[in-house]
Amino acid sequence: MTSVSVATSRTVMTISLAFVPVGSIFAAPQDADGLCSALAASSIPASKISLPTKGAQIQSATLIGGSDPDNRNGEYCKVIGQIKPVDPKAPDIIWQVNLSSGWNGKLLQYGGGGYNGSIPPTTDKTTLGLDVVPTPLAQGYVTFGSDSGHQAPNADDASFAKNDEAMLNYGYMHIKKVLDVAKVLVAERYEKPVTRVYFQGGSTGGREGLTAASRWPESYDGILTNYPTANFVGLRLWGAGLARAVYDDDSAGWIPTKLVERISNEALKSCDGLDGLEDGLVSNMQQCRAQAAALVQSLACDADATGNPEDCLTKAQIEQTLKIYHEGYSLPYQLANGIDTYPGYNSLEGIMMQLGSEPQMRIPPVSGPNAHHSSRSFEFLQNFVQRDKPLDLLSFDIREPGRLKDRIIELSDVIGATRTDWSAFSERGGKIIWLQGNDDPSVSPLGNAKLFESAVARMGADKVKNFMRFYLVPGLAHGGGRFSPTWDNLAALDNWVEHGLPPSNPVVVDATKSSTKGRSRPLCEYPSWPKYKGDGDVASASSFNCAND
Repeated sequence: MTSVSVATSRTVMTISLAFVPVGSIFAAPQDADGLCSALAASSIPASKISLPTKGAQIQSATLIGGSDPDNRNGEYCKVIGQIKPVDPKAPDIIWQVNLSSGWNGKLLQYGGGGYNGSIPPTTDKTTLGLDVVPTPLAQGYVTFGSDSGHQAPNADDASFAKNDEAMLNYGYMHIKKVLDVAKVLVAERYEKPVTRVYFQGGSTGGREGLTAASRWPESYDGILTNYPTANFVGLRLWGAGLARAVYDDDSAGWIPTKLVERISNEALKSCDGLDGLEDGLVSNMQQCRAQAAALVQSLACDADATGNPEDCLTKAQIEQTLKIYHEGYSLPYQLANGIDTYPGYNSLEGIMMQLGSEPQMRIPPVSGPNAHHSSRSFEFLQNFVQRDKPLDLLSFDIREPGRLKDRIIELSDVIGATRTDWSAFSERGGKIIWLQGNDDPSVSPLGNAKLFESAVARMGADKVKNFMRFYLVPGLAHGGGRFSPTWDNLAALDNWVEHGLPPSNPVVVDATKSSTKGRSRPLCEYPSWPKYKGDGDVASASSFNCAND
């Protein structure tokens, strides 16, 4: 690693650089427009940023007027800039900070998605937030986020990770660096202190939220995390294992699209009513999973069947692809925090497996034609792990990775958010609200449930309940799905942090663009799930109880 790798052991480098002090810019103007425009072309010294950088430069500062009928966010100063890397070959971190003219004293940081590469929509609602309430920015929050330290045309490109500093920025460092920049701007723009700092996001943004609270518990007060890629490296290894299961032996494990659809439809038909109501949602997931073996048996080919038929499952498809997809894998070594397994998905309980439309793997694999997870896994193994020469995904063994094993284990700590001791965060009053979809095809709901259970085992149920709520939501995929839950999650988090009032019998509203849009369900704490009472409006949460059996 370069000199930047010292950050993995949390040693702070001292860099002496000459910059224009931000404070000197703010002496004259007092109006919102003047305060905003004065920020343009200014600099923030490296000494104001707690992790290694060469300081930050502001590119533009523009006052967005609250009188614009298309502006949902009120009056605010939109500030865009970059944090300069220590390594001259590393890309900048491009960031955006939105300074509300009616600041409420609180900050809300937005997380990204996939391998990032662009600034998240920091002027929008929260992930899974309601459309009918004002945006956080309109409520007076200072909102901000970054591209995580590289620029890319899409969130599938991981080529940036061949540079150590860019990789570390993506893994965790950009989170704190951008928070430090935002705090400098806030200190100079307003005459009152920051009272709360929150983080919100989904997928990669969900992982970043958990990372923020676990690495810097003194800096964050509340986290909204949705379907986080918490066990990031475990997930990528699962994708590599899936690729071998599907494409080895001339793609003997590949399952044609029509058969994938049939598996999903048969599972949904079998399990839909287990929660007391046939509503297109599988809520009693435990009982549904108990029926998986019977479903597979009913779809299995006769013993003398050969090839890859459209209407039944071969031995290879069952023992290779369905096994890792449904049950996951175990490793003969441990990733960070003692993790040596990655549970599978509810692939025999109604979700659609993502095995691609083509039976042969492209080189490199392409999500869509090929299994989605094989593409993400290749990007990780090629750019984060192997780096120095081309990687053959179908020669990589997740259980025996050879010379790459130490690198994989190291990265699982650099990037993952799998720590289970949250004492420092909880003892200072921090709160976490965590949603995970049972229908998620991208992040294992079983894996995130297991991570939550590990925190309970480590800290005890009562201590965890004091600062964290974990919800497994029927029908929620990786955003969207058969049921896309929306609720005023930021208000729920803020109320818990400010007043000690945790979410009480929360209700979520379906935002899917379908005939079921607008129906509601109770948000049930894990391991409970919504069970129909037997009568009442099937579209109303009041007709359901949170059940455990």
